[in-house]
Amino acid sequence: MTPPQAGNEILIPLFDAEALGSPTTVTWSQNLATRTALYYPLTVDNITTGEQFAFFIAAEFYKSSTVANPNHITRVGQLLPGEGYKLQIGSSMQYGQKNAQGDMRFVVYHDKERKPYQHRFIETALGSAAAKQAKAVAEKLGQGSIAGDISRLAANFVGDFLKTF
Repeated sequence: MTPPQAGNEILIPLFDAEALGSPTTVTWSQNLATRTALYYPLTVDNITTGEQFAFFIAAEFYKSSTVANPNHITRVGQLLPGEGYKLQIGSSMQYGQKNAQGDMRFVVYHDKERKPYQHRFIETALGSAAAKQAKAVAEKLGQGSIAGDISRLAANFVGDFLKTF
């Protein structure tokens, strides 16, 4: 699989609260304080490569009730009716990956002032396996059986902050 790259065009599905369920909580430490934020784990289409990959979007950039946010998907993406929002991967997004080759790369669209380590997203996706979307994301991260060892996979990402495209 080709990892998502800067410049790739991607398709973010339309927000569907019923299908998505509740967002997942990512917790991290920053500036000697515990922080939390809500994210929706998605599997998105990479229009450029024809592949799919794991994508985490901050709830405030995705939920229908937060469209006034200047970074909301409805303001940064091009609406493709009935499909979703097309946008280009760029410096507004960050990513995590297993190694320098880009294995298991996932993309995060959120406020870049947040500084969680990569493994926080892996643990979240795998730990909330009851959610259908989180399960699909976990599969894109190379963990077909969610009941397996979460810490083993997350250990591949420990200690690294998200990187900006």
